[in-house]
Formats: sequence, structure tokens, C-alpha cells
Amino acid sequence: MALNTSGVLSIGGTTVGESINLELGKAQNATSGLGDTDLRDLAGVASGTISMNDFYGASAGPTAFSSSSTSYGTRSQACKNGTANTTYYHNGIGLLPAVNDFVYTNAAGTVTIGAGNRKAIIEIGSIAYTTGANGKVTAITNCL
Repeated sequence: MALNTSGVLSIGGTTVGESINLELGKAQNATSGLGDTDLRDLAGVASGTISMNDFYGASAGPTAFSSSSTSYGTRSQACKNGTANTTYYHNGIGLLPAVNDFVYTNAAGTVTIGAGNRKAIIEIGSIAYTTGANGKVTAITNCL
């Protein structure tokens, strides 16, 4: 995912978007410090002074989400017929992709998905999203 772009951040903690440890895939209560190499890499500060402000918006990599692999003619059709049968990845800060995010077929974030209308699903709801040929999300519809 990515860390919040403003507000509360902490090294530990259980809140996604606020916890640096969680962003790095560590246990929420892992022993970590600002001088640790993995934290410096995430913040983009190899040496010198580092502060919590350096972590705003930082991401350890693309966020995985469940999606239909089938592309439908419209987002409405994707909402109605789509099932979560594959894992894709996006470069945004939310649990699901948003407009202007890019969607990838691999965890490294190097291969974008093709154009189409697909359904993305999480426990609390789902969306249908449209991607262009370059994998960029151009529209979102909340599925009911």
C-alpha cells in the first residue's frame, strides 16, 4: 500500500497507512528505528538526518487486490457479473485502485494490465474500474 500523505505516522502500530512496520511487511510491534536500513530505504534517505516527515506517501511497493480477470463491456456489467478470481496490483494509496492509479499484473509493478472494465472486491465492498491500454485507471463505479 502506501503510508498516509499527511496526519499521524508511527514506526509501530496496527493501522495500515500509519504504521511504517506494516508498510514494510513487519510485525506491528517489531523493534525498528529511524536509522535502520529498511526504514531509510523506504523514506528515500540513505544517510544523514531523517525524520518522520520523510515517510509521508512512501510505499514499499504496489498494493495487491482481488479482481475479475475478465474484462466486461461496461462497468455496470463488471459490477453485475465480475468475480474475484485473480490478484492484481496498483500503485495507489488505498486498498483498491483509484482514478489515475496504474494496475499491474505482477507484484513488482512492471507489467500493466490491458484496457477493460473489471470488478475489484474487498470485504467491505467492491468497485468496477476502467483501465486504458497503458493500465491507467480512468473511471471508477461503486458496485452495490
